[in-house]
Amino acid sequence: MPDNKRILTISEWYLECQNITTQLNKMSEKHGLSYDQFLVLEQIVELGRNTPGQIAVVFGTSAPAASRKINTLQSKKFIRKIRDMENDQRNVWLEATEEGLRKYKALKKDITKHTGIKATDLEHLRQINQTIIE
Repeated sequence: MPDNKRILTISEWYLECQNITTQLNKMSEKHGLSYDQFLVLEQIVELGRNTPGQIAVVFGTSAPAASRKINTLQSKKFIRKIRDMENDQRNVWLEATEEGLRKYKALKKDITKHTGIKATDLEHLRQINQTIIE
């Protein structure tokens, strides 16, 4: 494929991804969250207790950036921080509140209902991403 066609294809892919992100954010905003915040909440709900450091690693971001995301969810009362009083008080665990769990389930239901994305679609996206990286 000529370079200019490849660049155009990558540009089209990028714009389509931006469109998907915009639509996911619109759905999320109806529940008082951004899609990024939903993803952090999902990590906490689905995988149990997480530390702020684990959130930073999973999302490939700095500790301060992860802390900002966590603090936003905490200020909305969707998560709480729990100190490890038994072993080391410096350790902090993140846990979803009842309200956070309700928001998470409601938004997940909306996303599932409106997107219709299948496992094969996700695998295709992974293949496209891998092709772009190479």
